[in-house]
Amino acid sequence: MLLFLLFFPLAIGGLVFILPGQKSRNRMLIFTALLHSACVFSFWKFKPAFVLNGFLGLDALGLLILSVVSVLFLMVSFYLMGYFKNESDLAHRIFIGFLLFFLSFMTLVTVSRHFGLLLIGIEATTLSSVPLINFVKTRQSIEATWKFLMICLIGIALALLGTYFLAVAGMDNAQSLFLDKLLIHAKELSLPWFKMSVIFLLIGCGTKMGLAPMHPWLPDAHSQAPSPVSALLSGCLLNCAFLSVLRVGQVCFAAGQTQFFSSILILLGIISLGVAYVFILGQEDYKRMFAYSSVEHMGILAIGIGLGGAGIYGSLLHVINNAFTKGFVFLVTGNLYKQYHSKKVSEVKGVLRAYPITGIFLLAGLLAVSGVPPFGTFISELMILYAAVRGHHYVVAFLYCLFLALIFIGIADIILKMIQGGPVHEPVIQSPNCHPERSEGSHICQDSSPFGLRMTNNRESWSMIMPILFLIVIVLILGFYIPPFLDNMLQKASGLLGG
Repeated sequence: MLLFLLFFPLAIGGLVFILPGQKSRNRMLIFTALLHSACVFSFWKFKPAFVLNGFLGLDALGLLILSVVSVLFLMVSFYLMGYFKNESDLAHRIFIGFLLFFLSFMTLVTVSRHFGLLLIGIEATTLSSVPLINFVKTRQSIEATWKFLMICLIGIALALLGTYFLAVAGMDNAQSLFLDKLLIHAKELSLPWFKMSVIFLLIGCGTKMGLAPMHPWLPDAHSQAPSPVSALLSGCLLNCAFLSVLRVGQVCFAAGQTQFFSSILILLGIISLGVAYVFILGQEDYKRMFAYSSVEHMGILAIGIGLGGAGIYGSLLHVINNAFTKGFVFLVTGNLYKQYHSKKVSEVKGVLRAYPITGIFLLAGLLAVSGVPPFGTFISELMILYAAVRGHHYVVAFLYCLFLALIFIGIADIILKMIQGGPVHEPVIQSPNCHPERSEGSHICQDSSPFGLRMTNNRESWSMIMPILFLIVIVLILGFYIPPFLDNMLQKASGLLGG
């Protein structure tokens, strides 16, 4: 079943390049996403067997991340039905094809049980997402794509060097990069080589995860990619990279080097929160603002894992909350861009009055990304704070609360300006020559109108509303109630890291 889950999206991705008609390709995308989700959720009851001599397998950590990836990909697939219209045939083939390749390689990351294969999967997600980020083909998107590609390639090179050091550390005993064998022989690893491998792996994988100061690719890639792609990058890709960090943590826990691992993560987490605050404050591009919010939340995940105990449970719960929150927030930015044709905060005003549904969703996004009740992000962030106080990490707790409060003020100041007031200009009819998707790299679609195209009379499509609503409901439910099956899985996953 794991092989089917891995290769089916890959095969369908190749098929869409020869399928005629956008409707048929859209149907294949939805069908693949639905089938992928059905298979993944069957694993919650029937654990799949290890395959390919132990190269592929699924534990609680992998299943948790895979489930998040599958659900968010499904919602984005439905959203795309209303987002892309009048797209050229070639552009549509490339986009749908590489989107399915992206799903396949993210699946590979979650089911890999060998560090070499894990790095191959991470690198494959980088290469398959390049055409998605550069879909709009503007100067800004090309620059963002190259920055993403080069920085992530450097990160992977460092992680590869760390993997080499890990192999050297276990050359006399473990004789393998298989995760399960490393866990059994972890205490026999050569400590100097092992610590060196942990440093390089955390820097390399932390680069792809978007931890500061290795984050510079993230704001550009997230802001220049089409909004549905930004949702997948922030909600899926970063979590796949986080899983690679957790795999390193598993070996550290088994080797009795949790303190060494934790201290690095806490440091990177605090730096990420500080960097996010500095760049969110006064941000003029709302997509970049949410991108820096992703840096913030990756820092929160790192701090939670570093604190250990209840912090691990809170961090894993935050994986779900943050993925779905960032998913719906970036989809909301897609609605905003289609309606205002601008990513400038100063050019998006009166959202609540002009587009009430999108305005309510944007307000929900403000509360959810800031960890305000009743959203699930509040619960997971509170659990991480509890772990800091209980573990007597008072300086970490103080900095954690301080940066979260400052970031909330920064985000609220930006979003409330967008929600309140009246429209910048009266709505005008969209020019037939103005292509929203192709202009997403620039600030506005130019028109013969004396004001330019700041707003259109586009209605809020149900296909672009229901996926957002579904994700909001999930995050809301997790703010009140954690289902027993999810709690059980979170406890199992936490146990793998000593939580």
